[in-house]
Order: sequence, then C-alpha cells, then structure tokens
Amino acid sequence: MRRRVSVGALVGALLLALAFAVPVSAAPASAVLRTGLPNHTLTPGVFNPAVTQATIGSTICVSGWTAKVRPSTSYTNALKIKQIATYGYVDKAVADYEEDHFVPLELGGSPTSSKNLWPEPHHIKLANGQDVGSYTKDGLETHLKALACAGRLTLAAARHEIVMNWVTYWRLWKGLSAATTPAATPTPTPTPTTGGSSAVTITTLTSPVSPGATATATAHTAAGASCSITVEYKSGPSSAQGLGPKTADGLGGVSWSWTVGTRTSAGSWPVTVTCTVAGSTSSTTAYLVVT
Repeated sequence: MRRRVSVGALVGALLLALAFAVPVSAAPASAVLRTGLPNHTLTPGVFNPAVTQATIGSTICVSGWTAKVRPSTSYTNALKIKQIATYGYVDKAVADYEEDHFVPLELGGSPTSSKNLWPEPHHIKLANGQDVGSYTKDGLETHLKALACAGRLTLAAARHEIVMNWVTYWRLWKGLSAATTPAATPTPTPTPTTGGSSAVTITTLTSPVSPGATATATAHTAAGASCSITVEYKSGPSSAQGLGPKTADGLGGVSWSWTVGTRTSAGSWPVTVTCTVAGSTSSTTAYLVVT
C-alpha cells in the first residue's frame, strides 16, 4: 500500500533540511585559505599543564623534549582525515596538510587534544602573494621558543602571539609591512581577574611600536573608577612619565600615553590596567609589541 505525503509535509521537511544546511562559502576552510588562521571555535588551542613559566627549563627548553610528547602518526593521521572533512576543504589530499599543533609543542601546547590540532595546508597564498602555510608557521614557532628559552620573551607572551594572530606577528618578525596583509591586527583580549562594576577592558593599544616612539593605551571601565597601568618590559616595570594613576571620566574612559625607552628590548610585553570602584577591583592585560 502506497502512502500519500502531503505537499505541506514535503515543504516542511525541505525547510528543515535547509535550516541545517551549511553553505559551501561558510565552510571554515574558506577563512583558513584567506587568512592562514584556524577556526577558533574548532581549534581554540589548548595548553599542556606540565609546561609553565617555572618548568620551561626542564620541558620545552630541553633538547629532544618535544619528541617525547609528540603523539603517534597513526593518531594524527586519522584525526587529520576527519578534520579535513570537518573544515570543509575541497582539496582532500592528506599529503597537502600538516596536522598542526596550533599552540606548538615547542611552547607547551597540548600534544593530543583535538582542540589543539588542525589540518593546516602546507601552502596558503594570501592575496598579496605571501605564503603563510605550515612551513612558515614552523619557522615562527622555532623563533618564539628560542626567545622564551633565552629569557627574552615570557611563555605567556609567546603563546599569545600564536593564538591571537600568528600571521601578524610573523610579519613583524620578518619586517613586512602591515599594509600588505588582509588580516587585521588583533584586538587585545581582556583577561579580567575579578568581577564587579569595575570590569575593565583595554580598547586600544599602540602596537607595534618602535623604541623612542609614543605609545597610547585606552581602557573602558565604570565612570569615576580609580585606575593604574603597569607596563612590564624585560628590564622590569616602566617608570616612564605618563603612566601615573588616572580617574575614569563620566563615560568610563581612561587613557595613558608614554614614550617607549630608546633601549627597550624588542618583544611582546604585558600592559596591565587595574581599576577600582566601590570596593570592586578588576584587571586586564594586553601585549605591547616593540620592534
């Protein structure tokens, strides 16, 4: 016996299918091939809890350490095949991709988390002709590890450069013009330490900046909040004029401008803003890149 299906039911089923369909143009692969960066929902990056600033001397800075924690190729190859489909790449050739640790093992990234592994094309040509594929990222990872192990860059700052926008920091390292890339310089990510009405966000930060130039940091918090700023260079906290305490204006705005010392070391240095109002204190940190 044949069952008759109403036109309304067919239309409903079709609309339901369309609602859950993902357009080809929306595939994460399209953004990867345009910017060189992974999808941060699929691949946000995960740290290895065994690697901290206090343990780098016995972990990442020891020759051969990454080989001890690197997962087997049988594991990464199987994951690569699965993730090539998840990312929606048109090119399905497994050999064209590296199953990359987004936060690299050299900087204490998780060896096995699927949230820290992704299929990175060996070659990604940006509109300006720059190749920002896996081979390029490998070079930056080695460079950042060397800086961290030499004490010229904190582990947190090195990881920050990878996660925020490694392509931007690769350009800075190579001395390439920021105007030649389609990927924007990342907005500093706030990291509040406490809640409350004093919640503070760094909204703008002059970065990158050269020694001897003027830097400006702007933050938003509660109106009338008492705020301070600390700029921590390799040599220690900056005592430059202009970095004194400030009171947020009626709209919650507060800003500082200071001169970066002519002998300031190149690197990525934390800028921390702390604000207090009605007994509530919050802090947030962004990174100033000195080139």
